[in-house]
Amino acid sequence: MSKNIYIGDIHGRDVWKQIVEKHGDADNIVFIGDYFDSFDVDGLTQLRNAQDIVEFKKFQELDPSKKVYLLIGNHDIHYWPGVKDRGGTSGFQSTMMFQFEQFFRENEDMFQMAVSLGTTINRRLCTHAGVSAKFLKDVGYWTHSYGDESHVAEFLNDLFKHKPNEFTFHSYVERYMGFVDGYGNNEEQSPIWIRPNSLQRANKNEDIKKMYVQIVGHTQQNHIDIKGKTTGGKYYYIDTLAVGEYLVEVDGEFEIGKI
Repeated sequence: MSKNIYIGDIHGRDVWKQIVEKHGDADNIVFIGDYFDSFDVDGLTQLRNAQDIVEFKKFQELDPSKKVYLLIGNHDIHYWPGVKDRGGTSGFQSTMMFQFEQFFRENEDMFQMAVSLGTTINRRLCTHAGVSAKFLKDVGYWTHSYGDESHVAEFLNDLFKHKPNEFTFHSYVERYMGFVDGYGNNEEQSPIWIRPNSLQRANKNEDIKKMYVQIVGHTQQNHIDIKGKTTGGKYYYIDTLAVGEYLVEVDGEFEIGKI
């Protein structure tokens, strides 16, 4: 049996501890990002919670058969070392900015932009907000010798490592000087900013839709659409910790986990 657990936007909440304790047999656990910028949890508690998540990853991976993936969200990137955009996102914690940046500086190798799980038949692509074919084209995916979209996670992680500013909202504004939706609802937006409507429109007739089921957070949902009524089963939106839901995958089948 194979089991993957997908945990939505954290924002300082420690309910993830209940989830991982319940699923100690999971092969892969994916945190979808946004560890910071809570409106309800104080900054020091958010920091300790993020530190606990990193320590959990280290402990879990002492077993070589288990992996924990910590993805970056839009509420994390403005604290990332070397990123220019600061303070343009709701909830920005100016009084904790240097502590959060130091946390990421000390743990840079623990975080990534994307992860691809599964086989060619059941391939899952996880990012904070979703990968648009238009974004991939704009940042040069097809200038490499890739024959298809099977290298998307590898490409995004390398881009994030060397050019993290490519993922910021400001970078999008610089590329497109026309209409910019302040909510991130543009088809060319990055994998930490794009919204569901734009994501699905951008990929409607693209091969990336055929290749992957995308699992993302970023846009809060009242529940996970497990039956795919609005997504055709190609997208799972899991920013649902606030309503007590997360995503469980057992042997390629999805179900809703309840806190």
